[in-house]
Amino acid sequence: MLLNKSHLFIGLVFLGLGVSAKELRDPTLPGKAFAQGQPAAPTQGQRLVLNSIVSSANSAYAVINNQILSVGDSIQGVKVVRITAGAVWLSDGRKLQLFQTITER
Repeated sequence: MLLNKSHLFIGLVFLGLGVSAKELRDPTLPGKAFAQGQPAAPTQGQRLVLNSIVSSANSAYAVINNQILSVGDSIQGVKVVRITAGAVWLSDGRKLQLFQTITER
C-alpha cells in the first residue's frame, strides 16, 4: 500500500509542475552539440581556447575550441605548427598554453 501512495504522490507532483517524466533530462548527460557529435562551429575572429592536449610517442593532438587538431590542421584560417605537452604554436605566431603562467603581485 505504501508503494501505491508514493507513486500517487510522485504523479501528483509532476501534474502540479506541468512536467511529464518524458521531459525530464539526466543532468549528467553531455550537451546537445556533444551528443550529436558536432563540435560547435567557431566563427571567424572568435577567441581560440586550448582545451586540452593529448600526446604519445608517435602523435600529438590539441583540442582547440572543442575541435581535435593535429600539426598541419587549420582553425579559423590559422595552421597548427607545433604541439608539445603544454602548448600549441600557430602559424600566425601565437602560442596557446594549456596552463597560463600565474604571476605574483
